Amino acid sequence: MNSSVIINQHSYYILKNSNAMFILIFMKSESLKNKILWNAFFASVVILFLSSCATTKTLQKKYPVHVTNTRVIDLFLPEHFGKSVDSLYMLQGSFGKSSFYVQALMQSDERGIFISLLNDFGVEMGTLTYTIDELLLDSSMFPKSLKVQYIIIDIQFAFYDSTAISSALQKVGLNFVVERNKGIETRKIMRGKKCIEEITKSGNTIKIINHLRGYEYNLSEAQ
Repeated sequence: MNSSVIINQHSYYILKNSNAMFILIFMKSESLKNKILWNAFFASVVILFLSSCATTKTLQKKYPVHVTNTRVIDLFLPEHFGKSVDSLYMLQGSFGKSSFYVQALMQSDERGIFISLLNDFGVEMGTLTYTIDELLLDSSMFPKSLKVQYIIIDIQFAFYDSTAISSALQKVGLNFVVERNKGIETRKIMRGKKCIEEITKSGNTIKIINHLRGYEYNLSEAQ
């Protein structure tokens, strides 16, 4: 059953399925069009796992991430950043019938990942920082219980060094498959023959589909 709650004048819509609970966060905004909802960053990607995940041992990991309910890895160190990123992205995402849109000014290099979240007017709604010493989401829009590492890990799966990702996933019984064909790169997280997550990079666009959790989003680099 889905439910909703109002906290600090923001609307939090909770979606549940058998594997995970997703929190979609909406901020009400007065603009030329009445009742437009500004959708918060990576809302459908925020995964708070239920009891099946809680039983997994993660004590030795600084920022544990459940790739599946039973397969857990840590965030990758910034040194595995791969190619540097310094761009403004238009981010569109969906989970079921719900969708969101936000602008994200993102930097990724050997220092870490730094993201500024912007609305359509260019007004900053918050910042997200990941370095070797810090993982911080600074925004009044988000609940303090939000597990920021689930936002970061999808960015790392898309942009970080494929060798480092493959090594980490193999240690927990998963495979990382990278295919390149005519300028299109496809990255897949596999459990046997089952695809858990698929990332397609083509030109200035990146599409991420998590088949296990049922969400997807598109990043389009602003020209």
